[in-house]
Amino acid sequence: MHTNGVPLDTYSFCCSSVASCSFKDVKFGAQIHSLVEKSGWLSSVFVGSALVDLHVKLSLINDAAKMFEEIPVKNTVCANALLSGYGEANQRVEGLEFVRKMRALNLKCDHFTLSAMLRACGSVID
Repeated sequence: MHTNGVPLDTYSFCCSSVASCSFKDVKFGAQIHSLVEKSGWLSSVFVGSALVDLHVKLSLINDAAKMFEEIPVKNTVCANALLSGYGEANQRVEGLEFVRKMRALNLKCDHFTLSAMLRACGSVID
């Protein structure tokens, strides 16, 4: 699309991110991330959340955390994507610390956040 002069939007970036996850293509994901930054779409909470989720699904948890920090307007959806990544990477303590950080950022916890916190608490005790 981009090479044919078709303007890119939130929908195209989010779909490209999902496609990259499906193929586990880290290089393509990095290209999407770079294009998002260059084109100024990082300010979209939808694109930012999709990029956090992309990094999580490619098992790049540290990159997902950096991506979360770069998002100018954070919401519970992008926070939950990162929290999910901490759980999948068995970084439960980091996940619980992140929940504390969510409160400091004035992000509301929802049912997904609560579920992820309970999973983290259960595995920390083990």
